[in-house]
Amino acid sequence: MYPRVSRYMKRQVYSVDPKDSLDTARSIMLARSISKLVVVDGEGRPIGVITAYDIARALAYKYPSRTIDSITVEDVMNTNIISITPSKSVKSAALIMLKHNMPLLPVVDDEGRIQGVLTKSGLLRAFIEHFSNAYKVEDVMRRHYTRAYRGHSIIHVAKLVELDSSGKVLVFDGDKLVGIIARRDIIFAFTRLQGAYKRVARSSRAAVYRGQIVTSRIYTIALAEDIMTPNPITVGPLEDSARAADIMLSEGIGSLPVVDNERVVGILTKLEILEALAAWRRRVAASS
Repeated sequence: MYPRVSRYMKRQVYSVDPKDSLDTARSIMLARSISKLVVVDGEGRPIGVITAYDIARALAYKYPSRTIDSITVEDVMNTNIISITPSKSVKSAALIMLKHNMPLLPVVDDEGRIQGVLTKSGLLRAFIEHFSNAYKVEDVMRRHYTRAYRGHSIIHVAKLVELDSSGKVLVFDGDKLVGIIARRDIIFAFTRLQGAYKRVARSSRAAVYRGQIVTSRIYTIALAEDIMTPNPITVGPLEDSARAADIMLSEGIGSLPVVDNERVVGILTKLEILEALAAWRRRVAASS
């Protein structure tokens, strides 16, 4: 019997009104160190979800000439959401998340009012508690991963992150793994670099012009090595996948490069854990 959603949902819900500005949504995300918010109506019913990625795309592509405080949440939010009740199984929740590519599931009562949210991290907890020694890492890891090099521009890396199914890119220096970049790193790149931006993106150079010494600024672009998380935690292919999931949860990370004899052989993300959770009964049936 699969455990219920009620055991793993978060009852504290961070939400916004559809009329709130993107600036308000972004401020909440930054203050709470989260990347997703539920959008609720006046009666407490979920009507959408907005993510940091949605905000970034809106500012970069949909409304490039508008300021963040002039765009509302309803202009950007994803309204294609599916709610779940607390009595549903975590397997059902994992299947819904995977099928509809949902970043989280609003958990509602019988009248559709929000009671909490179920995140991928919540499903990781269920996997850790109930699937110890059920899979080795090599059973569930993704063998094809997206690769970048430390000298690649942030623009190139952003394209790679966009194409990767889990939004993760491994960064190499030659054949050596030196870092990892997630979609969140791209979104908040300029926020994270704000303090060091003068060093990274601007330098001054003195020059003589018409007999006078003038200072010109040279603008360069951030590189993969500027925004990557260096020296990522790794896991071996023969380790228990539940233990790997526990590392993700305890370290607050969404992926683990899989390394065998100093060679990267794959990557394990929350997405693969969800797939393993959703497929468990099929796996048992197939082996019986």
